[in-house]
Amino acid sequence: MTGGPESGDRRAGQARIALAVVFFANGLLFGTWVLRIPAIKDQVHADAGSLGVALLCLAGGALLSRPVAGQLVARHGSGPITRFGITLTCLALILPALAVNVVTLGLALLGFGAALGILDVAINAHGVAVQNRLGRPVMSSLHGMFSIGGLLGSLAAGGAGAGGISPLVNFALVAAVLGAATFVASARLLPASCDVIPEAAQGGWASLPAGLRRPLVLLGFVGLCGMMMEGAIGDWGAIYLHSNLGTSVALAALGYAAYSIAMAAGRFLGDRSVARWGEVRVVTRAVIFAGCAFAAGLLAGDPVAAVCGFTVLGIGLSIQLPALISMAGRLGGQNTGPAITVVSGIAGTGMLAGPPLIGFLAQVISLPAALGVVSGLMVGSVLLLPSVAPGPRAAADPPPALAAEPSLTVPERKSP
Repeated sequence: MTGGPESGDRRAGQARIALAVVFFANGLLFGTWVLRIPAIKDQVHADAGSLGVALLCLAGGALLSRPVAGQLVARHGSGPITRFGITLTCLALILPALAVNVVTLGLALLGFGAALGILDVAINAHGVAVQNRLGRPVMSSLHGMFSIGGLLGSLAAGGAGAGGISPLVNFALVAAVLGAATFVASARLLPASCDVIPEAAQGGWASLPAGLRRPLVLLGFVGLCGMMMEGAIGDWGAIYLHSNLGTSVALAALGYAAYSIAMAAGRFLGDRSVARWGEVRVVTRAVIFAGCAFAAGLLAGDPVAAVCGFTVLGIGLSIQLPALISMAGRLGGQNTGPAITVVSGIAGTGMLAGPPLIGFLAQVISLPAALGVVSGLMVGSVLLLPSVAPGPRAAADPPPALAAEPSLTVPERKSP
């Protein structure tokens, strides 16, 4: 006989591996792009200001496409949209390398960002479907694959640049290899029927019940504060180490490297922690501890202490976004795609808002104090997580099953 529990578990396990490949490819695509930005800048003869405007188009495309992606997932299922999204993203990676001036670069990045936004919603929605089928958390390790892909993509793109390979050739090779690999792997994703909303499949609009909007917005705000910290470390961490603490350029770069490696490692440990203690408890404690360690590093004013603070911060933040996405998916129920759209859309703006906010505050107070303010905001935001629950949190330790997290249960919605 086929189709029993064992065959279902096997299918879910295969889907997890396939989705991990897509997450890895997504990270590698983005890491490849980031490391070739200087070459693209020279190619289109952009100055810092015009390049900044063009890069905003990347974020703008992602923000605009996420609501569309949520509806596509509701109508067609997260599996098919994941396959469509990774294919589209591989093709869109080539667009910036074809740009001849800042205007065409902005348009290319708008398209690339739109593809990334569609893929982001689809893979996270499918991650929720996979872990629901498996009955245990896997979202953190999936995001860990994205981190590993980003690191390897950065290294490979750096080598390509050092070897004199043009961005166009570099991007085309990466797109071809990853496109073929993910096309094969994605055949093992769960079927569309696992999360299609019947009303949407018939041409309707998948909308969230009013009662879910507040908790989803709160989850998005917590993610926004965490992503602000991520953006701040990425753009200002090396500057803080070099300009404020007087380190060498090499040691300044070590701070962000330590943060990135710690984040990747933390994500592979996150699933087991969440299964044992629950998402709310793990995220709250990890972020508070990381924020305090980072603040201690700032107060010490010592390069070694600062790098240690960066490392602990990477571990603490590593679990946050995957856990928030899992919470959103479970709160959304059958409306997984639209629910993830709300949380990822709000959280994604944090990466944009963080660096400019740090720059503004640094002019008024100082760079270390500005980093401390954003860190404090990040810590304060996680205290809102228990309020996501419609009822009081149980005092006992949560059971290991992911679906039994008491703080995230949602009352059954009655049909109209």
